[in-house]
Amino acid sequence: MRRSVSTVALAVAAGAVAVALYAAPAAAQKMSRSVSWGGSFSVQIDSDDGVLPTYHHRGYTFVEGRQGLRYTIRVYNGTGERVEAVVTVDGRDVITGRQGNYKRQRGYVIDPYASVEIDGFRTSWSGVAAFRFTEVEESYAARMGDDSDVGVIGVAIFREKDRRPVPVYEDDYYESRRLGSSHGKSAAPSASGDAAGGYAARERSEQGIGTGYGEDRYSPASETTFERRSRRPDSKLAIYYDDHQGLIARGVIRPYYPPPPRPYEPNPFPHSPDPGFAPPPPPRPYNPYYYWE
Repeated sequence: MRRSVSTVALAVAAGAVAVALYAAPAAAQKMSRSVSWGGSFSVQIDSDDGVLPTYHHRGYTFVEGRQGLRYTIRVYNGTGERVEAVVTVDGRDVITGRQGNYKRQRGYVIDPYASVEIDGFRTSWSGVAAFRFTEVEESYAARMGDDSDVGVIGVAIFREKDRRPVPVYEDDYYESRRLGSSHGKSAAPSASGDAAGGYAARERSEQGIGTGYGEDRYSPASETTFERRSRRPDSKLAIYYDDHQGLIARGVIRPYYPPPPRPYEPNPFPHSPDPGFAPPPPPRPYNPYYYWE
C-alpha cells in the first residue's frame, strides 16, 4: 500500500511505498481566481495582486501573468472521497522538483468536498519556495537544466482504492457544485490532455515568462496513507500561462492597434481667415436692365 503526504498529498510509483503529503484544507482567502474545470475536479490559479486575465482558446485555458507576481495553485475535489493530486509546474513536480511523472511521484491528498492550496515548490515538511513569475532563463525548470515545458501547470487526479465514499448531503452538494463538481457529467475539455503536450505546446512561440524558485514560505505538511485505485489518473487538468505578448504571439488574444496619428494637427476652425475685421461682400454682377427709380 502506498503512503502519501498531504498538506496536500503525495504519491509515488505504483507498487512502491509512497510518502504522501497531507495539508490542511485550504482556508478561505481573498485572492482572485482563474479556473479550469475537469468533471468533479478543478484547478485554479490564485493571485494576490488582482485578477489574472483568463482566456479559453481552442479548448485550452490560458492565464496572463507578469514578472514578479506571486501565485498559488488551488485544487478542488468535488467528490465524496479522498483523492490524490500530483501537480507539476513547467514540467517539474512541485514536491520533488524532478521532471513530472505521475506514475512514480507523490501527490497531495485532498479530503472529500475540500480543496488544497499549493503555494510553492516544497523544500521541507514545513516550508516551500514560492511560485513567482520570472524570466524563462531564471525559472526553476531552466535552472534545473530543461526549460522545454515552461508555461504550463498540470494536475493529475487519482481516486482512492477501497474506501467508502462520504454521503452527499444537500449543503455539501450545492457547495461542491459551486466548486466545480458536475457529479458524473463531463465538463468542457478546456484544460484536459497532457500538461506538456497538445496544441498549446506545439504551436507556441518563444515563451515570455516562467516560474521561479521564490522566497521561503511557511507551509506545513504531514504524512498520510493513500492507495490509488488505478495506475492511470482519473482526471488530468492543465492551465497554460504566458505574458501579454506571448499570448498575442500564440493567437490567444488579439493585439490592440491604436489608430495611426494624423499627419497634421486638426484645426478647430478650418475655414476661418486670419484674425481681422468683417470684409465687405463681393460686388453685384453687372446687369444692364438694372437702374434706380
